[in-house]
Amino acid sequence: MSETPRIHLLDPAVANQIAAGEVVERPASVVKELVENAVDAGAKRITVRLVDGGRALVAVSDDGCGMTGTDARLAFARHATSKIASAEDLVDIGTYGFRGEALASILAVSRVTLTTRRSGDAVGTRLKGAGGIDLDESPIGCAVGTSIEIADLFWNVPARLKFLRTAATELGQVVKYLDALALARPDLHVTLFSGDRKLLDYPPDADLPRRAAAVLGREVADRLHAVEESQEYVVRGLLSDPGLTHSGPGQLTLLVGGRPVNDRVLAQAVAQAYGTLLERGRYPMGVLRIDCPPGTVDVNVHPAKTEVRFASSTSVFAAVMRALRPMLAATPWISQQLQADATLPPADRPTYGRSEPSWSAGVLGVPRAGPVWSGGVAEPSPARNVALNLQEIQSVEPKTGTGPWSSLRYVGQVGRCFLVCESAEAMLLIDQHAAHERVLYEELSQTIRAGNYPSQRLLSPIAVPLPPTEVAALQAETELLDRLGFEIEPGGERLVRVRAYPTLLKPTDVASEVRDIAASLSQGGQGQSTSERLERFVATLACHAAFRAGDPMFEADVVRLLQQMDRVDLAAHCPHGRPVWMRAKFDEMGRWFHRT
Repeated sequence: MSETPRIHLLDPAVANQIAAGEVVERPASVVKELVENAVDAGAKRITVRLVDGGRALVAVSDDGCGMTGTDARLAFARHATSKIASAEDLVDIGTYGFRGEALASILAVSRVTLTTRRSGDAVGTRLKGAGGIDLDESPIGCAVGTSIEIADLFWNVPARLKFLRTAATELGQVVKYLDALALARPDLHVTLFSGDRKLLDYPPDADLPRRAAAVLGREVADRLHAVEESQEYVVRGLLSDPGLTHSGPGQLTLLVGGRPVNDRVLAQAVAQAYGTLLERGRYPMGVLRIDCPPGTVDVNVHPAKTEVRFASSTSVFAAVMRALRPMLAATPWISQQLQADATLPPADRPTYGRSEPSWSAGVLGVPRAGPVWSGGVAEPSPARNVALNLQEIQSVEPKTGTGPWSSLRYVGQVGRCFLVCESAEAMLLIDQHAAHERVLYEELSQTIRAGNYPSQRLLSPIAVPLPPTEVAALQAETELLDRLGFEIEPGGERLVRVRAYPTLLKPTDVASEVRDIAASLSQGGQGQSTSERLERFVATLACHAAFRAGDPMFEADVVRLLQQMDRVDLAAHCPHGRPVWMRAKFDEMGRWFHRT
């Protein structure tokens, strides 16, 4: 029989190395801890130097208040801090650091040299140590502030050392952190050197748009738009238009009380506010800061202080939604690009209803297949006239309007998919399906918010075979289906019968729409709120009902569509997040042909 294991205390050096595994993951972790100490010390200028991506050396210097020799030595003791004194202080922490773990953990896995001096001291203090061993102390002449060098990270923990990535990867992580800090603290002057090469230099700039341009680049900053909410939770930031996205939230800097964090609640709130403007899995770019009332956020959740916990996630979520929705509804990115193009000079306005073929009627005299405008009324489209029945088409006057879309001059359809329009300064290419899909989605959403969507009853029901799980999913969602305009009853374990369908749909699209809804419900859709499911299904309905690629469109169809787009706030993207239009300025096109 084996001897019962005896419990014993870990050697302090081993305990510190274990703790370092929680705090010190890579060079960027070291930079984060040291820079945050500098900020808490009142520094206004912070310089970071790296060698080999930080694996060989991380050096951070600041112009903060500095320390006495006694305080500097004590700072390397575990759980030594100047930030809190009692448990009550944890309720509302206003500093970056507070746990008193960073320096002890870093010393345990590296070679450390610290130099510091206060403004009133004649000389400073230098401390040197490695692997958690006692520090050597000596006086030294130095500038006010603190500088600390961390050499040979993980030199005594080879198991950790082998997990470090290439110098370029580790450097990239440091850049990412310092970019976030520069956005969080525009009052700081942050500089980064890699070897002798200066990579970052962010002088203080209280103007957030200018700071964003310095950090993110002018091309990105020009596509950021201000958001603000100033009630119980204060939300401010700059977020990109839906055409500028990233495959994850990594390019979205989230700040809580000025602290860069990774928070799923905030990221999901931003994504849900954009809703159907974004493709699935895409996130906007930019920076968003939320300041919470005292005592409503816990920053003591993770040793590296990269996560927070909110007392009321629902309130935070709602505040972010309220901040973003006005900006998204105003679609400033459309206004910026179309404002200058909104009105053509009267002499340049197109004359609709002409008897001769338009430019799009053919190339080199060869007539194109499809609708040709002649006289004053368009022939009805043989392929599709959803939401544009013959009476509606005939009632539309074939002329432009005064809105940003309807004031465009329609040139023609290409590829039976794209609508070519022009303004005073640019050519615009509109995806007919995506544009009509967005228009129908908004109209459907408004109607369903007011009640059930109008239905078309069938003399004979449409039978739709389905797997048993999908039949059951539809049976459980009678209310939702009623809202969408469907009347569906089970016809057995593997069959449903559709007795009524939304008037927007063609009869030939009913079965496929029912199959899509049933599949979505059975694959997890039932776990979402009714509003979320309605939003997704309305998007599918709009997709099935809209003009499709390959459908010929008459000029009156296009004029009507452009007029409808003027009444839709979010006309730049379809409900699935795909772009509706692209724009090429004439002077840019001139450069294509070496005219300028």
